[in-house]
Amino acid sequence: MIEVRGLTKRFGAVLAVDDLSFTVRPGAVTGFLGPNGAGKSTTMRVVLGLDAPSAGTATVAGRRYRDLRRPAREVGALLDPRCAHPGRTAWAHLRWMADLAGVGRARVDEVLELAGVAAVARRRIGALSLGQRQRVGLAGALLGDPGVLLLDEPLNGLDPAGVAWLRGLLRDLAAQGRTVLVSSHLLHEMEHTAERVV
Repeated sequence: MIEVRGLTKRFGAVLAVDDLSFTVRPGAVTGFLGPNGAGKSTTMRVVLGLDAPSAGTATVAGRRYRDLRRPAREVGALLDPRCAHPGRTAWAHLRWMADLAGVGRARVDEVLELAGVAAVARRRIGALSLGQRQRVGLAGALLGDPGVLLLDEPLNGLDPAGVAWLRGLLRDLAAQGRTVLVSSHLLHEMEHTAERVV
């Protein structure tokens, strides 16, 4: 479960998030809807401990991210597919992530297959399409088999078949009892993807 209470985040004089509160429960895909610049990505970064809140709290399973025993295995995240080194292959990138998280290398092949990018795993990330990079990022989020997933605009760059595939995968993950938070600025996408919207 993800709990955000009274979350405020300022960057100097800029108010990025203003007194935000919500709860994301396991077993359903929860959409995090708002226009570009509304603070969705910033909120996810605070939940993941990448940015400190100016006020309020953000917890996963009742703890701050940094206080989780094995955060890379408890929480999976897709924030920006451009953050992977463009000169690395998809397989090498995920192997590096697996090594950092203490995940066996066999899991790399599993998530590449699950994300539908096993066929391009030996290609450099910089040569992949946006949709393929999104899928590699999703594979990274699934690497530790986490119970909580935070996915920032995961439908970006996916073709219609990819969008349908991802919707099905997200529903399957939620049906397994996972907590799934998906951000988007597109209302019609969330209508077809999420069971609940915050």
